[in-house]
Amino acid sequence: MKTKLNLILILLLAVTIGACNKIKESFEKKVDEKVNEQVEKTKEDANKKLQEMDSTLKSAGEEINKEVKIQEALDEDKILNDKRGQWVKSAEVSLTYAIEDVEDAPWASFKLKGKPDVEEYGDNGKAWASKEQNKGVEWLKLTFPKAVYATDVRIRQSFNPGAIIKIELIDDKGKSHTIWEGVDKTKYTPNTIKYFTASFEKTDYKTKIVKITLATNSVNGWNEIDAVQLVGE
Repeated sequence: MKTKLNLILILLLAVTIGACNKIKESFEKKVDEKVNEQVEKTKEDANKKLQEMDSTLKSAGEEINKEVKIQEALDEDKILNDKRGQWVKSAEVSLTYAIEDVEDAPWASFKLKGKPDVEEYGDNGKAWASKEQNKGVEWLKLTFPKAVYATDVRIRQSFNPGAIIKIELIDDKGKSHTIWEGVDKTKYTPNTIKYFTASFEKTDYKTKIVKITLATNSVNGWNEIDAVQLVGE
């Protein structure tokens, strides 16, 4: 009798343990489902927040870019309308990419004359380019309409800027005066036309000739110049 009772108790215990295991499994399954559901919801919320942030950053970037473009346009307009500024009348260069250095030839020295006409950054036949890229030292000797007591030289670089190493002014007696020399450490915005500006104390001599020297091997590719402005009075 006692043995039977023990057997019944063992069976009841086994059934109870089995039932408990099933309840436990069911509970754990529900917990896992709830956790997974919460995880998925968190992922969705996070992705939504990231998309919102990306959209905000994109809009902010577009606004900043717009402001930069507006400022560039204003700066360019100010230079173009500077009453003290004048543009190149004639040019002599060491070498040019043009097959024949005549007025209508792309990249000829004649392309340095007058106001800027290259609208977008890049390789453009409306600008001057040296005969070879990365060769070494090249120079431009530019003559302006009238002699002035100078204060600034502005060089509009339309492709691969940064190769200028020296700027000289030639006075009315033919003497050369170096007003800037060194390595151009300007941080140029990529794919953007930029001026290199040398500003200095007003000269005590008059000049209408500017000589610019470049180290074309210092900046990879053709270093193209669209226009140059001499500022003075």
